[in-house]
Amino acid sequence: MKFALALSAICTFFVAPVFSGDRAPSSPPAPLEFIRRYDAQACSIMAQTAGDSLAPKERHQLKEHINSAFDFAELGKLALGAHWESRNAEEKALFLATFASIVGEQNFTSFVDCYNEKIKVNFLDEEVKENKALVRAEVPARNDTVDIVYLMHRRQGKWRVYDLVIDDASTATGYRKRYARFLAKKSFQQLLARLGEQRQRLLVP
Repeated sequence: MKFALALSAICTFFVAPVFSGDRAPSSPPAPLEFIRRYDAQACSIMAQTAGDSLAPKERHQLKEHINSAFDFAELGKLALGAHWESRNAEEKALFLATFASIVGEQNFTSFVDCYNEKIKVNFLDEEVKENKALVRAEVPARNDTVDIVYLMHRRQGKWRVYDLVIDDASTATGYRKRYARFLAKKSFQQLLARLGEQRQRLLVP
């Protein structure tokens, strides 16, 4: 469930307005600024909803926006680890589509829950080296704090999150260990079937 907590960090920190500073309009925002803009837009969509439930149009719009910050293809490849290269093109495509759908549904649910609970997050700093970056943050959790690190890379001029490290535990590594244990006993087709079942459960209203 750490992944759900991490989603609260990227989606619900309710910060002050974002300023672009002296950066040229055509320049892509820095990673931290990207996350702030992304969050502000998601919160704006939620703020415009009437009542406690989202209309289908609003639900689709919010879900698309939330998941636009993630590079599911990269996260999916990291999740399969050494098993990725041994899969054919069709298997890779099916895995990524199913994996992205599962994580995307989890992202959406986590965002809505954390928004309603008004969870606040403190962003600390960022480190950028060419097309790689990380953003550090803290999330309050009862009498303690949870450390969050967003691992990001720039693709086609845009920053995307490809892994979340929560209290030194990598989300991608967690998936990789889970899938490796499964594949040590069962086939890749059985993994796809299991993931398909999980996706169907998540898609049920």
